[in-house]
Amino acid sequence: MEQNKTGKYLKYAIGEIVLVVIGILIALQINNWNEDRLLRHQMKANLKNLTSAIKQDYDLLKLIEDNNDFRSNSLSQILKWTEVPIREIDTIPIKLTSTLIWGKAVPETFNPDFFGKTFLWIGRPRLMIIQYYAMEELKNSGLYSNLNNQQLKNLLNEYYTGLRWFFGGDEIGQNETIRDLSNYLRDNYNLRLLDIPLMNEPLALLKNDPGFIVRLREVQNSATWRLYGAKTSKMRAEVLLNEIQKEINKL
Repeated sequence: MEQNKTGKYLKYAIGEIVLVVIGILIALQINNWNEDRLLRHQMKANLKNLTSAIKQDYDLLKLIEDNNDFRSNSLSQILKWTEVPIREIDTIPIKLTSTLIWGKAVPETFNPDFFGKTFLWIGRPRLMIIQYYAMEELKNSGLYSNLNNQQLKNLLNEYYTGLRWFFGGDEIGQNETIRDLSNYLRDNYNLRLLDIPLMNEPLALLKNDPGFIVRLREVQNSATWRLYGAKTSKMRAEVLLNEIQKEINKL
């Protein structure tokens, strides 16, 4: 009888232990499920913030593209009017893609309105303020390390590295080419940029001053670089936004 009682107690104890273990495993599973659900929720929220930030970048990049489409091409046309032989400019037809600043065809001969608008926009290189906040939040929260989509990580790296390459100095308003041109006009002619279109024969000044031509070319090259940077970054943003949306849909 004692042996029977001991056997029953042992079976009962083992049963209790099994039930406790099962309860613990269930609790751990529920806890893991809750943590996974919370992680997915946080990841989804951060990716949506990232989408919003990149869309803000995209809208500004579109303005920069329109801005520098005019700045680059209008300066190219003015350099043509100076009749200074520059092969890479002479062989390229000047045509605006954007009509935001100039809604007509580029004039082939000197046009005072076009000339004046060109000098007005020389000093307006539309700065790029990159919206880093969402990417920094993703990294600082530790969620970036939990992102298993390597393609998305590669696209993020390419996008933000490219923005820094093209527009890295914009946040503090650096533009040495415009400053150099403005200082040259001030020191040599006691003139401002906006004074040039008011002269009786502004093209004559350009034709007779190689230093002026060189500095205009530098501004034109800078505008062309910004135009290329805006176009390239916009395309990368479009691909990146599509990949982020795919990741959001999986969460």
